[in-house]
Amino acid sequence: MKIETFEYTENYCEENIWHLCQHPDLTDFSKKVLIVSNKSKNCPFLHQKSSIDQQAVWWDYHVILLASKGGVNLVYDFDSTLSLPSTLNDYLRLTFGEKSNWRASDFPAFKWIDALVYTQTFFSDRSHMKDLEGNWIFSPPHWPHIESAEKLPLSALMDFTETSQQRIYSLEEMENFDNVI
Repeated sequence: MKIETFEYTENYCEENIWHLCQHPDLTDFSKKVLIVSNKSKNCPFLHQKSSIDQQAVWWDYHVILLASKGGVNLVYDFDSTLSLPSTLNDYLRLTFGEKSNWRASDFPAFKWIDALVYTQTFFSDRSHMKDLEGNWIFSPPHWPHIESAEKLPLSALMDFTETSQQRIYSLEEMENFDNVI
């Protein structure tokens, strides 16, 4: 698959995945939106397009799609240099494989939300992409911002504390995904 066939704007992973959830090529897949972060909102990712000299990119959060069909779990990460899609095992191993150099607080944590729920409830006014003066930090997508009557805000998805409304999974739990969900 080529990224050019999907709606994509750099640095707007939550909106890119919102569109991907509705892509006709994935209709027959069971889909879960994965939000990746941690309590410190500073999580290292390897094999990212914005990496300099193949160093880890430290995201405050990242949103990817897990699509499953016939016992195969595929990850769609538009910001990764890995194949699109990648198997879940390959993605986790290659993206987070050098954890021996990381502090325990750097380890990624994962939340998931069913793709249908995500597309029906997620909204983003993009305010997190503006500086204090109201200027864009990154140019916004060409499509209108995502609205929803139920208003599942990005801030709720980014809560990786004990007060989170969604269950939080460790990297080890995600490595054993078939036993998690």
